[in-house]
Amino acid sequence: MDEEIRLGCGRTQAVAEKLLLGLIFGCFALMAAMICAVSLFRLLPGTGNVGISLACVLLGCGVAAAVAGACWNAKEIGGRRFLAVLFLATLVLKGTFAVLIDTRPETDFGILYGTAVWFARSGHPMTHYEYFRIWPYQSGFVLYMAALIRFLGADILFLKLANALYSALTGVLVYALAKRFASEGGARAAGLLYSLYPGTWLLLPVLTNQHLSEVLFMGAIYIYTTPARGEKKRLALAGAAGACLALANAIRPVAVVALAAAGCMMVLEMLHGCESGRNRNRTVLRFILLAAVYAGLMAGFSGLVRATGTNEYGLGSSCPEWKFACGLNESTCGIYSDEDSALIFGSENPRQTARELALDRIKIPPDRLARLFREKVNTMWGTVESLDWMLTKNVVEQLERMNLPVRIDYIKWAVQWSASGLYAVCFLLAAAGGVAVLWTGACKRETAQLLALSALAYFGAHLLIEIQPRYRSLMLAVAFPLIGAGLDGLWELWRRRSTTQNIKNMRI
Repeated sequence: MDEEIRLGCGRTQAVAEKLLLGLIFGCFALMAAMICAVSLFRLLPGTGNVGISLACVLLGCGVAAAVAGACWNAKEIGGRRFLAVLFLATLVLKGTFAVLIDTRPETDFGILYGTAVWFARSGHPMTHYEYFRIWPYQSGFVLYMAALIRFLGADILFLKLANALYSALTGVLVYALAKRFASEGGARAAGLLYSLYPGTWLLLPVLTNQHLSEVLFMGAIYIYTTPARGEKKRLALAGAAGACLALANAIRPVAVVALAAAGCMMVLEMLHGCESGRNRNRTVLRFILLAAVYAGLMAGFSGLVRATGTNEYGLGSSCPEWKFACGLNESTCGIYSDEDSALIFGSENPRQTARELALDRIKIPPDRLARLFREKVNTMWGTVESLDWMLTKNVVEQLERMNLPVRIDYIKWAVQWSASGLYAVCFLLAAAGGVAVLWTGACKRETAQLLALSALAYFGAHLLIEIQPRYRSLMLAVAFPLIGAGLDGLWELWRRRSTTQNIKNMRI
């Protein structure tokens, strides 16, 4: 009787696991397909011509097909050699691009860089600037730049080259992560498409915290999902991943995405190892260690910033409710609002004001809330890549002095809309990857699960919080590895179709 009950429970939990996996990767495929669709819907009115829109999509298809073909046919190049070539070629090309585009730090980037230079020389508290009393979490990135300036004599050019290094390493991690659930050819194509996609180039000359944070975030995912036989090794990897995630969050607060994804994956692991209570305990312990190391280090970093007098507010946020109040603003479609900023931070109690504003805005009728979410999806994921951050006034003036045969507006237009075509194709392939991992059973691989869950968590968070199209760069990093599985699935369908056709021809 006990054996029958145990087997029955095992079957029930196995069914639950399959349903959850289907839900996760089905939702990922739906999300990626939605991103592809909103991009295509923006493409036609943006170009103003059906032929040009079709040409942009065909160009994207051509690039993806050429990359896939080249990666599958290059069998003579070993995996390690390809990895080295991918890293070095990307580093040289992106480094050259970052050097040639003389973008000057402006807006927030100018404040951060200027403060880093000032702090490296004086060491005075950052709270001399109101900006760091409102946004204390930006102190981590400033300290990083200040350390490079003080100890390595870094300047703007040095920091741009560092951006190129981090972007090249992220491309390597996209390949390495994809290789764990896709073929060698599919993983190579995913890494190469990520490195070639224009959206990974346009912020290289900009002193943003995204590049360093993203490579650390991806590194944490890579470490946490690294296969290990011994339990001690698995726990050590979980601790190392927590440390890497804490560093990523100290630069830019994104860790909640990975922690939420890892928590969901823990449930799946528990279902998979349901026959053993010991395995269940180990799974929980592994996640707890990841979260504990992350939380402990973040508390330590924040405490150190306070103790040294760098910023009395640490590395947290003085008003976390701001992101939600701003993100739920119907009039601005969730984008930064000067009016909201003046209202909230000009009040006696910014947190209370922001909380009340957010609660008031979330209570709008369901149809208006759905419309807001739809508009936010269109804006965040459907708009073309922005060149404004890179093409600062001095860069535009330099280009104008070069007397180019084509107007700068036309160059900008061509880059944006050709990139949009490739963007749509890549997310369509990622959607195919979500389906393919279910079809092949690769959905049981931890790496595929954590990437898909991270993408869904990031997408879902931006339905509620402040959005900017440039923030989607992290989505590229976590979604592009699934392209490898998508290409594998399409290749398998083509192979089966060709085999079936050959058999029919033989019978004839």
